Amino acid sequence: MGSSKSSGQSMSPELDQLGINVIRGLAMDAPLKANSGHQGTAMALAPLAHVLFTRIMNFDAAAPKWPNRDRFVLSCGHASILQYSFNYLLGQGLELDDLKSFRQLKSATPGHPEAHHTESVEVTTGPLGQGFANSVGLALAERLLSAKHGTDAIDHYTYVIVSDGDLSEGISHEAGSLAGHLGLGKLIAIYDDNKITIDGSTDLSLSDDAAARFRAYGWDVVEVGAASEDLDLLESTIRAAQSTDKPTMIIMQSEVGFPSPKLTGNHKAHGLAFDEAEITATKEVMGIPDEPFYVPDEVLEAYRSAGSRSQKDRIAWEESNGDLFAGFESSVSKLSKELTVEFEDKPLASRKASQACVTEIASKIDTFFGGAADLTGNTGLEIDSTPQASATPGGRQVYFGIREHAQAACLVGAAAHGGVLPISGTFLVFADYMRPAIRLAALSGTHCVFVFTHDSIGVGEDGPTHQPVEQVMSLRSIPGLQVIRPADSDETVSAWRQALAYDGPTVLVMSRQNLPPLAQTSQTDVTGGYVVQEADDAQVTLVSAGSEVALAVEAAELLAADSISARVVSMPNWHLFERQSDGYKKSTLGDLPTVSIEAGVTLGWHKYADVCIGLDRFGESGPASEVFKHLGITAEATHAAAKELLSK
Repeated sequence: MGSSKSSGQSMSPELDQLGINVIRGLAMDAPLKANSGHQGTAMALAPLAHVLFTRIMNFDAAAPKWPNRDRFVLSCGHASILQYSFNYLLGQGLELDDLKSFRQLKSATPGHPEAHHTESVEVTTGPLGQGFANSVGLALAERLLSAKHGTDAIDHYTYVIVSDGDLSEGISHEAGSLAGHLGLGKLIAIYDDNKITIDGSTDLSLSDDAAARFRAYGWDVVEVGAASEDLDLLESTIRAAQSTDKPTMIIMQSEVGFPSPKLTGNHKAHGLAFDEAEITATKEVMGIPDEPFYVPDEVLEAYRSAGSRSQKDRIAWEESNGDLFAGFESSVSKLSKELTVEFEDKPLASRKASQACVTEIASKIDTFFGGAADLTGNTGLEIDSTPQASATPGGRQVYFGIREHAQAACLVGAAAHGGVLPISGTFLVFADYMRPAIRLAALSGTHCVFVFTHDSIGVGEDGPTHQPVEQVMSLRSIPGLQVIRPADSDETVSAWRQALAYDGPTVLVMSRQNLPPLAQTSQTDVTGGYVVQEADDAQVTLVSAGSEVALAVEAAELLAADSISARVVSMPNWHLFERQSDGYKKSTLGDLPTVSIEAGVTLGWHKYADVCIGLDRFGESGPASEVFKHLGITAEATHAAAKELLSK
């Protein structure tokens, strides 16, 4: 049973208006009480949200995780009080006291909507443009799952409200272009073109023709003008958008702060501009009592009824489909324990070992999908024997094109949908283009995998513009993000197992160059760091990650020739290593003088090492072996540093 239809108007025109006015009252009261927040946009968008939640969208407030629910994204997350107010009124988990605790410590109503923090918030929004790009991922996941399970099981829409700020951000260009290319017909965006920014009118900084722009991307564009108060026109326009095979952009003009006597259309209304006097005056215009958090019984009852109007559809769906995603979740869990790939005993780039893992995972999980930013073969993200998503609704190979930022945000949205495990990749140096979305993936605990290759000065001749130096350590600094830099093929398999098991985002960092197999690596590595080469009566510890572990092993051999015993530790996953007991960490590193070596900035390694071999500078263009030697990332340099350390 699909969710493309919903009952239409269920409230009288008078009750419609009273409900909208109550929302506008809450949108003023909560920020005033918090002395923080954004009132004007929430007030302006109250009629649109009312139409979506009471007339258009299929969802059941009692079952917020129903897989076939329509998805709603408030990309302009600063207007969060709008979403929270409807959450309470519809019965989606919040109470009136939660609105009274808006933006307070430990409340369920933080300043911007956060997935997994507030019930029924699909994705974490606030940084402008992110929610819009997330919605592309949500729609892409819906299409893949619908093709796999059939429209009786998955058939829903993604609705996203975007603002001038969202469409000003560069990510919106990438995401809009990708959505148009993919033909995501169940994606419906409503652009609130209120022509207001914090600085003033958008005339100060924006003269785009948004309609022409999205038509050029391949979207259907509908301009309804100053129709933000016309409920029936909004409803009919959105319903018409449900029957196209292109994504739709509905452009409307609202007035920020409406119907405030003094602040309607004023850029000051974007933020905390409404004092008690202006709230009183605005409530008088709307004809509601001048009391904070006013919600009459008839309004609450009407919205609660709207929140449950799809309950019969949901129950019937569950009878037919059961727990649709249980098989997927079981497959992921099983593979996180059992993934194995056999390799020949010879040097192999970890990106190529990763490709073998991707092929194996794709054969076991049929909703494992994704691709790369114009670097599919280079990054080892070919999902074998699957058609491309742009040509086939059920295709698992996504050619994201040179759109790194949107690629990352799409991954977050797709993962948030549920039922899929999305992956994406590019060269590590371009992680900087993706960082905002990766950060939000970590903040929201979204299960997706970012694969980065060409991980160091091993890129060689491409030079310092393409040689990552600070990127790995920068990514390691993001709370909740699992970053794994494997040292050989077996560690690469282990890395993928950890990525499958981790309930959050993982970054896998792979080499361009071949890496020799290390004798002691193990696919059962679940500690993040371990002794890869032990020595009797060790005098010094050499610790490393990725391709430089092999250099540490070579350095240990040089030290042995000088009658110095060295323990070698591989630490591919700092995030996991830090979760081990103090006793394990100490036993692994040993209470010994320690030297670290990694072809990147040394910042961070000082936590584990007394002396750090690395690159606190940019690289050089030249053959990789010569660049490593020129910049001192060698076994010889590590050997010399260890001897000097022991001599002190």
